[in-house]
Amino acid sequence: MPAGPYGYLSFVLVADVACEFEPDAPSVSSARRFLRQTLQGVSADGGGSELADTLLTAANELATNAVLHARTEFTVRVVLELTLVRIEVSDGNSRVPQPCLAPVDATSGRGLAIVDGTGLQWGIDRHAGGKTVWLQASRTST
Repeated sequence: MPAGPYGYLSFVLVADVACEFEPDAPSVSSARRFLRQTLQGVSADGGGSELADTLLTAANELATNAVLHARTEFTVRVVLELTLVRIEVSDGNSRVPQPCLAPVDATSGRGLAIVDGTGLQWGIDRHAGGKTVWLQASRTST
């Protein structure tokens, strides 16, 4: 690969794909299928299967949160770089999700705790049209 202007490779975009979903329960499984298909490139890397599974688990929680709490259409975006994978879930609700301690018998309320427990970097960016909750991790290059 050719080096950048400073003699080293600092950024190579491998893929940048996005898909929009309706704010309903079937969209969570559709988003999961989209992510599974898109993350196949991560799994193809040596040892990438565990990373892809972790990303899929965390991103599934973000899509679920978009349906349950934002209640707006949402977009799932996957950016694959040579050394990084980033997943963004954007919705039209500006309310920022807050991690909480769910009671033991609660059927929801653990999504961000699950995301946080994966060890992935994650955060929230507000914008004029709502918010983007993102997560990212380093990936193995071949």
